[in-house]
Amino acid sequence: MTSILFYSEIIYWISLLLIVHCYLVFPITLPFVSEFFKRKHKSFSGNYQPKVSILISAFNEEGIIEKKILNLLELDYPKEKLEILIGDDGSSDRTAEIILRYKDQGIRLIQAEKNAGKAAMLNRLQKEAQGEILLFCDANTLFFPNVARKIVAPFEDPKVGCSCGHLILSDYSGSILGQGESSYWDLESEIKRFEGVLDRLIGGNGALYAIRSDLYTPLPIKKSVMDDFFITVKVLQKGYFSTFVSTAIGTEQTSKESIGEFRRKVRIGRANFNFLLSYLPLLNPFRPLLAYLFFSHKLLRWFTPHLGIILLLSNLFLIFTKKPLYFGSFIFFILLIFTGALRLIPSAYYFLSMNIAILKGFFLSFLREKSGGWQREARTDDQTNAVSIKSISFLICFILSLSVAVPNANAILTMDLTVGAITTAPKPDRANISLGGHLWLPIDQMIFIGVGGNYQEIDKTVFVPVTGSLWIRLPIGKQILPVVTGDFGYAIGKEHQVVWNAGLGIDIKNGDYSSLILMAGYQKLKKKGDYIYLRAGILIEI
Repeated sequence: MTSILFYSEIIYWISLLLIVHCYLVFPITLPFVSEFFKRKHKSFSGNYQPKVSILISAFNEEGIIEKKILNLLELDYPKEKLEILIGDDGSSDRTAEIILRYKDQGIRLIQAEKNAGKAAMLNRLQKEAQGEILLFCDANTLFFPNVARKIVAPFEDPKVGCSCGHLILSDYSGSILGQGESSYWDLESEIKRFEGVLDRLIGGNGALYAIRSDLYTPLPIKKSVMDDFFITVKVLQKGYFSTFVSTAIGTEQTSKESIGEFRRKVRIGRANFNFLLSYLPLLNPFRPLLAYLFFSHKLLRWFTPHLGIILLLSNLFLIFTKKPLYFGSFIFFILLIFTGALRLIPSAYYFLSMNIAILKGFFLSFLREKSGGWQREARTDDQTNAVSIKSISFLICFILSLSVAVPNANAILTMDLTVGAITTAPKPDRANISLGGHLWLPIDQMIFIGVGGNYQEIDKTVFVPVTGSLWIRLPIGKQILPVVTGDFGYAIGKEHQVVWNAGLGIDIKNGDYSSLILMAGYQKLKKKGDYIYLRAGILIEI
């Protein structure tokens, strides 16, 4: 036990320091790092005007595409040196029809017969483009008139391969995630600005960035990919610099609904993990500054949910040291999770939701994925209506369930019956039965909030815990799914007391509405003691 606590303490502090470094130390110290290591280069003359090809991949953008085209036609860049290519990727609305209206004004339509995905369309547009500089943007991003001039200026330096503009993200949705994303993006823009001072910008912004055409790396199309990050990172890997131009400004709106912003983050997380191995060369120790920026800005952020889980589990073990520090930190982390889950602190809710999205994307990256296709979210600048999704909070509890097996529904009621053994010693010496039920309310296809209770009998003493429950069904397999569970609440019975437990197990799908479950874990009854349990049973979804 002593050795377990020793290693738990090491893991605890490493996890905590890495998270603190990513979200606090790195942003605070980056301005000083950029000042000390900034790259010196000659000032730009402002007369550099290469031929620029603007590339836009669009799908079902009839609500915004005409406004985008009119915006591009107002750019103050020489018309003979500006090429505008818009790819319609099999839209089912009037996107192509609207684009064709402006054919006589130099707008070229590249049309796909069927929807193959943004990556495939960008590859096709790049082959059609004739410009020395490729400027990528989204259909819903509106430019200031001087954007083209500003964003190409750094290419006067032959060592610069990529430049990224400044996106101003606005939120008119009123959703917590939309507001959080807008605030988060303000911080992200500041980080990009200082990385730009170093000419080592880690990842462009798909709404507004440009590269030299001969540095374009064809995008993979068999798995989802973050095209802006992939393209700009490959420029860095080829030995060129990547910079940030704060005066090249574009504006964009957040998703209309919180759930839309969450789904977008899941897709981003999945796409980043899909090609993680191809990004690891950025950790090259012979390019220490680039390695430091990638590790601090991106890699740690992608693995924050993993570090958070490790931190919480190691903290749980360290409670047994009876040191006030670890007991206090565990209470702090639990309160932080609950205040976020119940939206008492909007920033905590945003942080929690986004890290759950990243974690969900991580597990989805292990699953087979259909190539191509778009998953478009409604935005606040669309001209179509969308029904808002109501958020739900239950008492002081929540459940976060990562499951590809449970369909989205208005409510899911589950009943479970498990039998097994429970013990306070290494030898299982007490029979245990648990009969329970939960009501789950889905936030999306894989995220649930719920409350439940069960009947337990230990040493002929009956307990009826009413708890908030954590159920994570990891989407790794199809039939056999790993499961992490947790409950926290109050036990009613002969001895009223606080109860909580945490467990691991396997969920074996036995059809659409039932599963066989095998669970093992730890249970704490405040007055009764600590127990280790092993149970097997059946779970039925009603």
